[in-house]
Amino acid sequence: MKNKNICRFRHLLSVLAACLLMVSCAPSFKKGYKAFERRDYPAAISVFQHFEAHPKWGPAAQYYSTRIRLSDTRDLPGLLALDHALQQTDSSLHHLPLRLAGCQARKYGVDSMAIASLREQTQRWAIAGIRARGTLPALDSLLDGLTAPLPQLQPDIEDTHRDIVNANLETADYDTMTAILRRHIDYVLSENYDETRRMSESLWTAFTTKYPPCAIDRFAREHPMTFAGRDCWLSEVHPLLCEGSLGDLLDFHGENRWTALEIVVLNRIAGLAEDSTAAQQLDPGQQAHLLRLKARTGLRSALHSGNAARDTSAALGAALEYIRQFAPRYSAFRMLEEALQFFLEYQLYSSGITLLEQARPFFPDTLPEGCTTNFNYQHRVKPWIDGKLPILRRPPQTTGKRPLTSLNTPEGEEFNPVVRADAMELFFAGRGRRDNLAKADVFTATWDTARQDWTSPRRVPELSGAGQQIPLSLTADGKQLLLQINGRLYLSRRAAPESAWSVPEPLPVSGIPIMGSGQLSADGNILVLEGAYSTGSPTHAPDLDIFVSLRDPATGTWGRPAALGADINTDGQETSPFLLPDGRTLYYTSTEYPGLGSSDVFMATRTRDDWTHWSWPKNMGKELNDTFPHRGYTTVSADGKRAWMSVNGDLWEVQLQE
Repeated sequence: MKNKNICRFRHLLSVLAACLLMVSCAPSFKKGYKAFERRDYPAAISVFQHFEAHPKWGPAAQYYSTRIRLSDTRDLPGLLALDHALQQTDSSLHHLPLRLAGCQARKYGVDSMAIASLREQTQRWAIAGIRARGTLPALDSLLDGLTAPLPQLQPDIEDTHRDIVNANLETADYDTMTAILRRHIDYVLSENYDETRRMSESLWTAFTTKYPPCAIDRFAREHPMTFAGRDCWLSEVHPLLCEGSLGDLLDFHGENRWTALEIVVLNRIAGLAEDSTAAQQLDPGQQAHLLRLKARTGLRSALHSGNAARDTSAALGAALEYIRQFAPRYSAFRMLEEALQFFLEYQLYSSGITLLEQARPFFPDTLPEGCTTNFNYQHRVKPWIDGKLPILRRPPQTTGKRPLTSLNTPEGEEFNPVVRADAMELFFAGRGRRDNLAKADVFTATWDTARQDWTSPRRVPELSGAGQQIPLSLTADGKQLLLQINGRLYLSRRAAPESAWSVPEPLPVSGIPIMGSGQLSADGNILVLEGAYSTGSPTHAPDLDIFVSLRDPATGTWGRPAALGADINTDGQETSPFLLPDGRTLYYTSTEYPGLGSSDVFMATRTRDDWTHWSWPKNMGKELNDTFPHRGYTTVSADGKRAWMSVNGDLWEVQLQE
């Protein structure tokens, strides 16, 4: 018994000695802290890592480990991991008894304020890194990863968010456009809404540039309100685009007259038809269908190139034949539009009338039963035809147009011609020309009487520079030029027609949030302009109307712009006003009144001394308007016999009806 007790005692002594040896060999937290103070970080972090799970010194060890790691961490994942670790450190600190927490604060300066300060530094570095990268994926990583941003840093995050989004608005990449429109739209500045509206209109083009047709289901999911997302036959079209044969696609196109995805199907058919083996496997009916589609392609090419002018009766017959076979499909409506534009360009108005009259019965204004979400252009075809026929049936006008070939360039875009009252000097905006400085600059030319043409244009240096500079109107004496510079109205002056222009100054007119293109009266005391009571939205343009502002000649003060009233303004877009020197005759464009294009040029006359009573707007006719959108006249001569305008990026002179 005695021997057993002795053995037990010896074993106990050996265990105690081992424990004492372990304690004496274990690093102390104080030792790690001393190493940290003398910047021996490898030794310090070795000690702190030993204590990170310690019930007493764990929070302090975690805090100092993070401080050391932060000095070499700049990548976003690493910074986010450290921020998350600091959140855990603060939680662990709050779970300590008050006595132990107070001890760590007194001895080592570790408390919630110190942890918050280190978190702030960590988050600031993360924000700065993302700002430097400036990409949307990096921004998304920050927003998704920084789950608990500190309140004092929220303004920095908001500024970074806004700056990166607005710096990426000129993108043509589908994924970037989608990210902006779906996630970041609220951070787009109102002055950049035009860019997001452009994105909304060009999403499908951007998608097809980057992804194959088989991915159309993704496009529909990401943009459910587009033609693809709303189409009733998406579930049928999708597998055909992925694995369907040429014959399958031709059969679907022959059977389905209503899908909004028809053009997508036709493009896929055209691609597969280039494979001669696939075409040889078609049955006779499918081969005949393919030939009709190839005839459509040939006719469209002839209409666009002008080759159809060699036999216009054949072009009319071919267009009507395609419409008879394929209406009310969207491709038949597009054929109707393109053929009409061809006849207008060549002034074949009787052919245009025949085209519309004979095509009209083939476009019912109904959709098949059970399909209520589809892209319903069919409802608009008959009103579209009915609005154009009366204009085409009018007696011929004396109006004529000629391009200003000495001013236009093939590579650039020329627009907004502004002509002095004596028609001896002209200004215009140029973009994409070889002599451009940046986006849109101001150019000028003078009339050469001997050559009966405009001189070679030169850029006006004092009115050109970074951004958009667009001339709008010139007073009768040629001394005041109204411009639009980066979306705002400016005025520049000169002492005489040959003098240099002054630095443009903002026009002191206010009262409505949107003020676009405008025109000063001959004496400079009346301003008519396009404007709106709201800025619209990032995806929908504001409702533009025509306004007038009057200048007090005695004080020089401009009045608040007032809308011209319901005789002029509609629920559509009224733009590009020009007021004749008589102060009563107004030219402008509208999308609402029946016309040949999506916007036509109209003329109205003020019937009373106020600015809200006008005659019924008169469409300026088929000799001027066509199926393209128009921006209207930027100058009309004092006698009303000539006007200058831009069409499709070129400058034109128009002879008006007397």
